[in-house]
Amino acid sequence: MADTLLTQIEFSARDFDTAAEMAKRLGYTQTAYTSTSALIGLFCLADNARHRAGCIIKTRELGFLFVADLEDLKFHDLHEREVRRT
Repeated sequence: MADTLLTQIEFSARDFDTAAEMAKRLGYTQTAYTSTSALIGLFCLADNARHRAGCIIKTRELGFLFVADLEDLKFHDLHEREVRRT
């Protein structure tokens, strides 16, 4: 299997509307954009029990993506296992 990298890119002025609409359609009402963390994008905060936190990012290769890590998904046991491996 070949290694394929995804390249995150900062939002352009018009990307904010697309990301905000994506967040709205996913049911998120609390969002915040940041370009200073490991993920560059619109963070979606879990504001009810149905949601998990995550982030809408934009990549050169695939466009907009919604991503969540093990902590965002509340898979604490898997997160701890991965931390111990590194």
